[in-house]
Amino acid sequence: MKSLRMTASIIWVGALLLGLFPISVSAGGPVTVEGTVTDLDGNPIRDVEVMALAVDSDVPITTSTKKNGAFEITLPDAEIVYDFRFRKDGFGVQMAKLLPTPENLGPLSVVLAPAEETSEARDRAIPVFNEGVTALEAGDKPAALEKFRQAAEIDPDFAEAFSAAAAIAMEIEDFAAAADAGEHLVRLQPDNLDAISTAYFAELMLIDMERFIPSAVRLADADPEVVSSAMVQHATVLFDNEELAGSRSLLELVIEREPDLAAAHLQLGLVCNMAGDPACATAALERYLEIDPDGPDAVTARSLLEYIR
Repeated sequence: MKSLRMTASIIWVGALLLGLFPISVSAGGPVTVEGTVTDLDGNPIRDVEVMALAVDSDVPITTSTKKNGAFEITLPDAEIVYDFRFRKDGFGVQMAKLLPTPENLGPLSVVLAPAEETSEARDRAIPVFNEGVTALEAGDKPAALEKFRQAAEIDPDFAEAFSAAAAIAMEIEDFAAAADAGEHLVRLQPDNLDAISTAYFAELMLIDMERFIPSAVRLADADPEVVSSAMVQHATVLFDNEELAGSRSLLELVIEREPDLAAAHLQLGLVCNMAGDPACATAALERYLEIDPDGPDAVTARSLLEYIR
């Protein structure tokens, strides 16, 4: 999952802040860092406060950008990590950690986006979200998930928190958490295909038929290709787990959307036979043979039909 770090108004994008071009540098010695700050259209922004704070230090180093958006700031030690902050009223804050070693040569270009209005709940949720990002960067996915979920509880409209929680929960196979986060994200973003898919797959793994079948309908509407590419296989998974009603419901959805999909009719015949519904099994197997009379499972289908009759 691509990690995000939130400020009070925008998403922190580390890729914007990876380059440095010191004028002079010696190992462990002072270094002068230069750069420019622009808006989203590339226009320079003057009077941006630039602050650098060495890790474990309480004394910040500050400067501001000139009319052309340029700045330079001298740091006392090229081998220390610095927290940089770029701030100006009317714009979102940009932040990053920088290590100005000789290996990090290159121009520093910073882009500030216009500030967005945030709610009191969002302002409280963002620091918790950032704790999740820190945990994720440290490789502690369960801790990251817990922080993302906490951020979402603080602000139920915080889509990024639900998205992060859903992705991490799927990675660590916490399907209950993934399903809950996915459903909440769909509520916020009804057309978000990733959220729709996450909820569907998590509920499949949970074998939560009360939520899974509506999720299947929703996914089939959003991504029709998944009907023929995956849903028969998923119905087979349910069948193998003896969830016959769920498997049948999913296959009936598939057949409604793809009436000539032979594999769906064959699987439905197997499900109905196991469920003790010979009429359903017969109709499904006969339809399979009509569609694919010479298919690889035709002999099996005919044998089962003879047995049922």
